[in-house]
Amino acid sequence: MKISVIPYAAAARPELTHNKTIVVIDVLRATSVMLTALANGAYEVVPAISPEEVLQKSLLYNPEEVLLAGEQQAVKIEGFHLGNSPLEFTREKVSGKTIIMSTTNGTKALNSCLNAKVVLIGAFLNTEAIITRLLQEEEVVLFCSGTNNNFSLDDGLCAAMIIDGLVTQLTIKPTLSDFGSLLLKAYRSNKNLSESLKECHHLNLLKLKGFEHDVTYCLQNSLCDIVPTMNLISKSIK
Repeated sequence: MKISVIPYAAAARPELTHNKTIVVIDVLRATSVMLTALANGAYEVVPAISPEEVLQKSLLYNPEEVLLAGEQQAVKIEGFHLGNSPLEFTREKVSGKTIIMSTTNGTKALNSCLNAKVVLIGAFLNTEAIITRLLQEEEVVLFCSGTNNNFSLDDGLCAAMIIDGLVTQLTIKPTLSDFGSLLLKAYRSNKNLSESLKECHHLNLLKLKGFEHDVTYCLQNSLCDIVPTMNLISKSIK
């Protein structure tokens, strides 16, 4: 197996994603939200690149069947039903609903790899399920969404945890990109996530904005066993 890592959304050149098996990771918080929503019975999640596109896409649905979600600068978009806190996406709110969402980083990352073979949704919340799903692949790209076109350590350590699981379970040692090797060494040097991430810029910014409970939730390992897949034609995640 060959494993490479894209460090942030703007680094996703078409040749890096073309016909590849991609795992998009946005731990804080978009992919954690998607996993939570789908685990709580949401019908699908539709990633949009802007609030305007969310509103445009919502016109294709029955208003009673759709929820608008997203954030700008970590804050819920005015007039939307939900923000980008996974704790909002309860079964009571989302079961059976189509969620159309736009976030600063995660939904842009998803929409930049539409030429892939397969796009999977990953976070700490489903690392074990992701590892199991990837074991039979020949080439894997772990796509860290990052923060405002910069690398974010939370996404990187999630990618490293996935790499660690694959290296441990595969009978033939995979070939890692240089960045993947660096992340793996960093993760193995200290597997205490709270300790390793204490200086993470985006994590601390969320705490300052009052989202400490979101951070605690998103750093849980393998809370769910689903591996959502993006339909590359309809651009929806189930």
